[in-house]
Amino acid sequence: MLDWIFEGIVKWAAGIASELMDTVSGLFLDALGTDMTAMEEYFPFVTKAFTVMQYCSWAILFLITVWQLFRVFGGPITEAENPLTLIARGSLFAVLIAYAKPIFLITLDMARAPYTALLDIAMTGEDFTFAGVEETLSNGIASFVAITSVIGLLLILILLIALGWNYFKLLLETVERYVVVGVLCYTSPLAYSMGASKATSPVFRSWCRMVGSQLLLLTMNVWFLRGFSTSVGQFIGNGGALSNGNGSIFLWLFCALAFLKTAQRFDSYLASLGLNVAQTGSSMGMEMLMAARVLSGAASSTKTAGKTFFSGGSSAAAAAAGPSGAGFATGFASKFKGNSYVRDAVVAGGTPLGAGGSMGFVGRAFGGMAARNGAMLTGESISSVASRQPSVSGSIGGEIADRSLGNYIPQMSGYQLSGTTISGGQISTTAVGADGKSAEVAMFSAAQYETPSGPYSVVTASDGSQWYQMASGAGAGAFFDAPAFSGSLSEALQMAETFPGIEAGTRLRTVGEGVMEASTPEGNTLWYNSAYYGEPDAPHSIVQSANGVDWYAMQQNAQAPEFETGEPALAYNQAQFQVFMPGFEQKAINVDGSTRQDGHFEVRHENGSGTMFFDTTRYAAPRGDYKVYEDLKGGQWYAVPGEASVERRPVYENGKPVYDGDKLRTTQVATVRYKNQPTRYAKPQSRALTEIKPPRRKH
Repeated sequence: MLDWIFEGIVKWAAGIASELMDTVSGLFLDALGTDMTAMEEYFPFVTKAFTVMQYCSWAILFLITVWQLFRVFGGPITEAENPLTLIARGSLFAVLIAYAKPIFLITLDMARAPYTALLDIAMTGEDFTFAGVEETLSNGIASFVAITSVIGLLLILILLIALGWNYFKLLLETVERYVVVGVLCYTSPLAYSMGASKATSPVFRSWCRMVGSQLLLLTMNVWFLRGFSTSVGQFIGNGGALSNGNGSIFLWLFCALAFLKTAQRFDSYLASLGLNVAQTGSSMGMEMLMAARVLSGAASSTKTAGKTFFSGGSSAAAAAAGPSGAGFATGFASKFKGNSYVRDAVVAGGTPLGAGGSMGFVGRAFGGMAARNGAMLTGESISSVASRQPSVSGSIGGEIADRSLGNYIPQMSGYQLSGTTISGGQISTTAVGADGKSAEVAMFSAAQYETPSGPYSVVTASDGSQWYQMASGAGAGAFFDAPAFSGSLSEALQMAETFPGIEAGTRLRTVGEGVMEASTPEGNTLWYNSAYYGEPDAPHSIVQSANGVDWYAMQQNAQAPEFETGEPALAYNQAQFQVFMPGFEQKAINVDGSTRQDGHFEVRHENGSGTMFFDTTRYAAPRGDYKVYEDLKGGQWYAVPGEASVERRPVYENGKPVYDGDKLRTTQVATVRYKNQPTRYAKPQSRALTEIKPPRRKH
């Protein structure tokens, strides 16, 4: 009774398969010829958009021509083309863009002759239905296995499905090849835009080779489909027998399947010969089977899970209680991490982390649903992509990447992220901070990239790897800045963590965006963040923070003592100057310290000459005659000599100049003339973080 029921089910399934093959058989070759009728009527947008393609192509052609003409001004070092030839070629291809579609249709007309000739060959063996294949298989297998047995029924169904499935995939391949020709036709103006210049003409030549190759492949569709049709007709007529007395249904079946496989892969064979053909097929058929795979995976998941939990019968139960229980737990954890399925469902390319087989397929299906409903990736899952080379890593993007990046890069947890892309050795995102400022952030693996030339910080991921972090935009500074300090001693531990090499006893106080004041027993100086400011010309050292950001620590300014004013203070000033500048041998009779706050002061000598001292941390070295002296505290000064001179200056009374009639009253004043004076160093110039310069990848 059960055999009878099973036989009915199998025959019903085989009949459905035969009817499906008969339905699609013979429909494609007539409908998909060497004209664009099906393309235009099924996709009317491509016809309307053809004009847009032409205008875009003219624009590209114009830009290429102008650029190549501009290179002419570079002379022989640019290897520029002849401008007259360039203009002539540009004009020719501009006309070709206007007539791109008629030219392509002429090419299609040339391919129509072999296509129609192959289609018109009369073959009596093609008059068949796939139902005849089912009957012939049944009769042939009956000689090997009883047709009423379960084995015979299953064998018929398996052979018929294998034949029909490969035939169906070839039909899908045929449609894809036709669509590729249509795409080449309606995007042909873009190819002509590449023909004006020698630098871009290889693109046009490659397009021409691809058009010829695709038309050859389109013609071969007829050859393969009609060849298979006649083979099926012959099989129905003689059951797979050959004229030499050999042959069988199994030999014919293997030959037919091999013929269909060869037809599907013929584009690869042509590509190996050097023809430019588009690689089609492969995944289309698998997408059609996805629903069936989900159902079959769900049915077999219980068995797969049982194999993973228990390696074999009672031995697995005994292992759970023994010392090897830890091994069981480890194996389970490595194969059934719930986040693995979410990760595999959202990674484009790369190697899956979850279990394989049907259960892995089902797991990824549910992982995709979880990702769409707010699931997050763990740091370990992200690391499996980010830490690998880009050729094998795959990539993660979309909302789940925005939600999950903080699990891998903890420093990104406090930001609102969008447009996140995670791939091998590189991460990019747009981050908005609590202040509402936005920044474009890019991170590059320190293991895969060289040190960047622009501003960067170093962040540590959850897997311990280090990344160069670069940013641009209004909120970029937050990714390079240090914590705000108030100058309190209670912040000593935090300062030491932020700046590991800081001198003991140093206090830091934030005085501006990217600027801190460092206080030591010797005095105060300013530190400038290299992400905010360019490197200054003034003497400085570089202090690196824990996140890898360089700070320019300006050299502490030299400080002159407070000299007194007036005649009674002359002796005091002389003695104080001698103590302050012990290496200066010339005697000073007067010291003017009124400009000491600006980093310079003047000393007068007995012969009427003078010397001007300039702080070397605030002034560049003068061009003329000068010497460098060191003061009592170690500060250095440029000593610029001056010659005695006499100047005539106006006479003032009550703050107003005095006139003798119409003539201004003047008096002679002894002074000092200096031939040159040093230039004061400019303050560090602020820089705008407007672009990210990616570092070079390590070889």
